[in-house]
Amino acid sequence: MVKTLGALAVAGAMGAALLSGSAAASAATLPGCGAPRPVNVDDGSGVMKGSFNLKTAPYAACGNVTKLHANQVLYFHCWTRNKYGKYWVYARVKGTGTYGWMSKDNLRNIRNTQMQDCSVEEHRDFI
Repeated sequence: MVKTLGALAVAGAMGAALLSGSAAASAATLPGCGAPRPVNVDDGSGVMKGSFNLKTAPYAACGNVTKLHANQVLYFHCWTRNKYGKYWVYARVKGTGTYGWMSKDNLRNIRNTQMQDCSVEEHRDFI
């Protein structure tokens, strides 16, 4: 009986490890997920068109940071174009310390941006 319980415990632990490993592998294979926080090289801003999720990376399939609502303002840091040709901005939510990625399609009243690319090597604080 004790050996059977021990064997079941080991099998259960191995199954859990395999499941969590496959979930981690699935997340790791999503294009662009887990992207590092880019530098701030853009002075633009925009207003949310409606309620959309702020993302962890510039793809709809990536994780959510938080849900934003219509009329919330984002302060832009930089832009990227994902493999589907969609433009995404890395931004901070006005009045918060919350950062993440938002699709350009979800924004209106985009102002004062040069759509600076996130891959730039120079950070404006050092120029």
